[in-house]
Amino acid sequence: MTRAGLLVLPLLALLAIGLTFRASFQEPAAFTFVNGTEPTSLDPGLMTGEPEGRIADAIFEGLTVRDPATLRPVPGVAERWTISEDGRRYVFHLREDARWTDGRPVTAHDFAWAWRRLQLPEHGGEYAYLLHGVRHAEALNQHEAQAMALAGPVREALAALPPDALDAATWRGFVLDHDLAGRVRGTPDRALVEAAASETGLTQAERRALPARLAREAERRKKAAKAAREHYGIDEGVYARDERTLVVDLVAPIPYFLELTSFYPSFPVPRWVVEAPGNAADWFLPDKIVSNGPFTLEAWRVGDRIRVRRSESYWGRDRIALESADALPIENQTTALNLYLTGDVDWLPNYPSDLVDALRNRPDHYSHPGLIVYYYRVNTRQPPLDDPRVRQALALAIDRRSIVDDVLRLGQIPAHHLVPPGIPGYAAPPTAIRHDPARARELLAEAGFPGGEGLPEIGVLYNTHESHKKIAELIADQLGRALGVRVKPYNQEWQSYLATMRSGEYDLGRAGWIGDYLDPNTFLDIWVTNGGNNQTGWSHATYDRLIEAASDVESYSQRPFFEGLAEPDRIRAGLLRLSSAKEGSARREAAAALRLGLLREAEHILVGRELPILPIYFYVVSGLVSPRVEGFHTELVMPDGARLPNLQNLHPLRGLRVRDRAARAGGPAS
Repeated sequence: MTRAGLLVLPLLALLAIGLTFRASFQEPAAFTFVNGTEPTSLDPGLMTGEPEGRIADAIFEGLTVRDPATLRPVPGVAERWTISEDGRRYVFHLREDARWTDGRPVTAHDFAWAWRRLQLPEHGGEYAYLLHGVRHAEALNQHEAQAMALAGPVREALAALPPDALDAATWRGFVLDHDLAGRVRGTPDRALVEAAASETGLTQAERRALPARLAREAERRKKAAKAAREHYGIDEGVYARDERTLVVDLVAPIPYFLELTSFYPSFPVPRWVVEAPGNAADWFLPDKIVSNGPFTLEAWRVGDRIRVRRSESYWGRDRIALESADALPIENQTTALNLYLTGDVDWLPNYPSDLVDALRNRPDHYSHPGLIVYYYRVNTRQPPLDDPRVRQALALAIDRRSIVDDVLRLGQIPAHHLVPPGIPGYAAPPTAIRHDPARARELLAEAGFPGGEGLPEIGVLYNTHESHKKIAELIADQLGRALGVRVKPYNQEWQSYLATMRSGEYDLGRAGWIGDYLDPNTFLDIWVTNGGNNQTGWSHATYDRLIEAASDVESYSQRPFFEGLAEPDRIRAGLLRLSSAKEGSARREAAAALRLGLLREAEHILVGRELPILPIYFYVVSGLVSPRVEGFHTELVMPDGARLPNLQNLHPLRGLRVRDRAARAGGPAS
């Protein structure tokens, strides 16, 4: 089929699609958009994906919300807040007229309980780490399991090693096999941290002292977990001072903390509904859910749509223009495009990549940079992908320019780093990623696989999507030609794909990450040992220490480390600037600069040495939106008048309006 021919399906097929979607409800929604895939859950404490997030942002509301025109946090359930001089305490004052859909007031207790629930290890929230900066949160979420591992399997495995000095290979293998760096992260025992980070092995004295150190650390974590379970969300860390006052105490200042309070992991959930008999697994379904956002969940018909309707109990209901909205779970981009062209859809976030030339000049087309990276996870748990040389060889054999020019063709940027450009103040580190097939072959030979000989077939998993398929097939061809590697691309539907990635039963796995806030940390803290979204099996002690140091620069300045850093002189200069700065804005600026330098060092480990992930490209966000839709901002206007692209590609339903239902699509493709 020719490129132009793909624009319009045969008439009967179009009618069938239209009837299928129109038959579900007597009246169409005021606004309809393609949501890509079926959400896995609408529980804010369990979800992790963009399709789920769009719905959660409509039916729930956090302490703050994103201003649709700037995406900066503005009052939501909290009508105002105060921040302590040291940036470690936030006090939120909740509005009196915030209500759940059953009429109950939204209280500070609702937030405290939801934040506690997110951290409970038995809950299994993958985004729990986002709020680990709150006092006691990480202890509640992780310390109990870490204590059990340190006192049990880790000590037992250590006892099986020789009692004398351990060489570098033996010790590093032990640290990686038992995630030791992650299990002692944050300990006050600096000798234990340094041992876990050692690249040279352990002396006899260090080896003999280790069992006692592990026992003490296990006991410390056990006590911390117990205290956190007794107090977090009740009277410490995050807690309700009264019905309308929520107190949050941070371990250290977090520059982007207010942005987190408008992100769905921090949303309140109705405890009395969640804990009702028989509700634990499906309390968020339409016949059970109680929510507090600008919209209510009217219907969820799997394979058809999710419909939300303007809430009559929402405190700001008079500001909400849309009466209703439909989210369609359509993964086939051609089907989605035709629904847009026939007027059944108002917003199409994606379309087939081979139609770029046919669509880019339409007046309803938009395109701008995004704070999104497309990459492959590498399963580092088993040979041969546990060898950094093999991972580097794969990275060097991929021709990213060919992918963006020949497949995507919308100005995407080849990714030689993980953190996308556009974050104020952040400079990307040196990287090992480039297109260099000759060096890739040398590395593969050094790893024991000359010409790809002896290397097992590598599977490339991607979630079902036309462009993912094209990219996986092109990468498979590039790796085969450059390295002699046998590569097999294969796809899975969204929920199966997520389950496979979590189980670790893959070789290379396609992924994408949208920045949750405008800071490099949103791309980097994923990869700490045992991070909920790591899913590669990769662990690196120095990386973990850098992420921890960046989370508390003042503590790092008291006990700095430089071993393993790519640019130690840059960090020393940052420390000198911090030490010479007085209190106030000068010191805050120095701390912010040092923090970004530490994150730059962490990214260098990812893309300059270890490569547990293979960045492919940085997104250009493109789609089609009906000219009848107002409040859809592809460009943001900051308070100082600066204009920035909508890097996070967020378009809250609360800010949208549709002028005229009668004529919605942009007309035939030009």
